[in-house]
Amino acid sequence: MEVKGYKAFNNDKTNRYGIPFEEGKTYTVNEQVSFGNNGHGFHMCANLADVFRYFHYEDDEVCVAEVTGKGTIVKYDDEYYGYYDMYAVSSITIDRFLSRKEIIARMLKDQEFNNQKFLMTFNLTEQEKTRFLKKYRHNEYMLKWILYYQFDCKNLYSIPCEERAEQIRMVLNNGQDNNKRSS
Repeated sequence: MEVKGYKAFNNDKTNRYGIPFEEGKTYTVNEQVSFGNNGHGFHMCANLADVFRYFHYEDDEVCVAEVTGKGTIVKYDDEYYGYYDMYAVSSITIDRFLSRKEIIARMLKDQEFNNQKFLMTFNLTEQEKTRFLKKYRHNEYMLKWILYYQFDCKNLYSIPCEERAEQIRMVLNNGQDNNKRSS
């Protein structure tokens, strides 16, 4: 049995313990595999958006690889927070590292629920924010999500609906710089 998915690394392609990983190589552990901070094995997620729960993507500080897990596979679902299909595996192959451009393109094609998780943990550039705003221009719920997490409009839910709609229009029309009411 094998699982395909994603794994995040530090920008120098090391894991959180400083161990380097290379594209095309397979790594194996001999300990009993278990999921969690004190677990053993290689952690990976089936959904791209979920890897950023563990590694926040800020200014190229993280790289992400497509991976294949084999051997002993332990599955973990965190239904409370909506994270599913996370794994710890005894053997992992680094199939290839993804560019930031590929990550954004894949997320723009992904479903709304995964984009919500992604937008909470990934710092988009201004150009990337514009692409997400355009994708969700007719989805007020997702527009609010983008404004709250990507434009730091933390007062968004405490202002009247008319002002909220105006804030959304201002950002869509003019970008973040003209969104002066954010706090």
